[in-house]
Amino acid sequence: MGRLVLILAAVFGFFPSPAPAAPDVFIVGDMEKPTGNGAVADSPHFMREGVVTLHGAGNEVIAFQAVLRATGREEGLEARVSDLQGPGRIESQRHIQLAVAHYAQAADASYSWGPGAGAALPWRGESWPDALVPFYDPYDPARAAVGLPFTIPAERRNQSVWVDVWIPKGTPAGRYTGQIEFLQNGEPFKALPIELKVHPFDLPDEASIDGFGELYRETGVMFDSGVKFKEAPGRDWPIYRRYLQMAHAHRFLATHRAENGPLPRTATGAPADRLEARWDGDWDLYTPYVAPVLSGELFTEAEGYAGPRAGVGPSFFPAPFIEKFFGASSIKDHLDAHGGSMDPELIDTLRANAAAFWAEAQRNGWQDKRFFAYIFDEVDHADGLGEGEIVAFHRAMRQVQRALDEGTGNQRRIHLIWTSHARASRWSGGEADLADTISWWVPNGHALEPDYYRPLAARPGPTVWFYHSGQPAIGNHTINQLGLDLRTWGLLCRRYGVNGSFWWSMMSFRRRWDDKAFNPYEEPIHRDGETRWGNGVLFYPGSRLTMIGARRNIQGPVASMRMKAYRRGLQDVEYFVLAERSGRGEEAEALLKRLIPSGFAEGRGRIGSWSQQPEDYYAMRERLAELIRDRR
Repeated sequence: MGRLVLILAAVFGFFPSPAPAAPDVFIVGDMEKPTGNGAVADSPHFMREGVVTLHGAGNEVIAFQAVLRATGREEGLEARVSDLQGPGRIESQRHIQLAVAHYAQAADASYSWGPGAGAALPWRGESWPDALVPFYDPYDPARAAVGLPFTIPAERRNQSVWVDVWIPKGTPAGRYTGQIEFLQNGEPFKALPIELKVHPFDLPDEASIDGFGELYRETGVMFDSGVKFKEAPGRDWPIYRRYLQMAHAHRFLATHRAENGPLPRTATGAPADRLEARWDGDWDLYTPYVAPVLSGELFTEAEGYAGPRAGVGPSFFPAPFIEKFFGASSIKDHLDAHGGSMDPELIDTLRANAAAFWAEAQRNGWQDKRFFAYIFDEVDHADGLGEGEIVAFHRAMRQVQRALDEGTGNQRRIHLIWTSHARASRWSGGEADLADTISWWVPNGHALEPDYYRPLAARPGPTVWFYHSGQPAIGNHTINQLGLDLRTWGLLCRRYGVNGSFWWSMMSFRRRWDDKAFNPYEEPIHRDGETRWGNGVLFYPGSRLTMIGARRNIQGPVASMRMKAYRRGLQDVEYFVLAERSGRGEEAEALLKRLIPSGFAEGRGRIGSWSQQPEDYYAMRERLAELIRDRR
């Protein structure tokens, strides 16, 4: 009888089938980016003898990834990190953030135009991670689940879990231990020990390199707030402030486009959202929102901020002048309409507005901040422009900068930004020379000539930034790239003595915020036909998380892997600064030159000369920490 039962059970499937194996877990660094089905291996710098191995300084955020690799669909997955205990304690809930990477597959990510095309990685049939969906709502005191539990779908083998560890300033140096645990349907299936070495130094609060970007058009923050700041600040500010805080935690500044606000008002009480508008001394739509940013108050625990550089505001900020001239045709049309010169009434307005702004800056104690005016954009590099036209365009810039200077007591308090693909050295000594006019230079990465700009950047007054282009000048800023590409931005600044970088947009999508069917996570592009996949997008809107399977939406921004890489490069710069202060600057600079032999206008070939191996960057940071500790 017993044998018959066994036979029947085998025939009719009474025996339960064997449980599928749990996913494998690989620990990789913050510069690696395995695709949805790509090969994965443990990083030797982050996984040593079965231990997740980390190191960092106070006032720094360090990161790693746990990549879960499955053989089929897996549901109900979670991960959690314990407190890290040592001479002090790094609390999991306060200091450690986990996120699940969203993988998207591009319709076309060929990078078919512009510099850097030759360095774009294959994209056909690949899904690439970028947006980082938080495990818990960072804006909800109850910590409601957002990205948990997560699923690895059948069509994809890999799933990255991103782990940010913030080491607060003043954390006691030494060895800290804890663990990361992985669960499925509430049951643990893997646990790995973590060992963190906290160095006996803190990264500086003040950023040695500027990072700046705009939240572009109406399609950026409006995805989350549903309103323009200038029309409903009471509804937009609670959301916009969270973008400012996320950027600050990543060591850069991200602001609304000037025409969206904050703004001074005109005599009629309307927001002064045109360059021609005369300001009337009413700053209630500007100062209450800008003051807490510049003072650092917005970046305190009292304002809901938890992260590095607490209580410290940026050293620079955009003055509220509206961009009016984009491209050669716009300035040419203006000059043609006014007899070859700038409209005298506009110049008078700029002079008066500059005076009004500087008076407000003095009232609020902002005299030590650096302010710029973004009025012209890429007006002088178009094909077919004659030398006479360029001379006329630059003469117009000279008129505008002179008006700004006159409005601030004939001193350079507001710097006119110059952006261009042109190499400025070509005009040296001629009528088009801008050296006596421009003090805030922002060439495209390919146009940044180190021999021309390094002396300018070293002087106290001028500022030299660059904006995106691509390899071999700078790392590509798009999604289908190595994780280290954006790390090079900060390192290139240090390598060549450049003051910072400028993102033309950090949140611009191809569809408006009120298109309820548009999924920005699946189409992170700023216009139809864009093949530089991720161009114009660094933040994602929390209001659309449920479109990609999250449990709920959140009222604020979502970070990206590329944002983390950008942060890593900016933090790296501070390691070089500290090494120099420790008397080890020559060794640190030699290390950097070996890692990045050339860049900017010196770049040659298809891809950058810098190392393409993440392990080299991990080794660089370990060596820098040794140089800082081994003070001379």
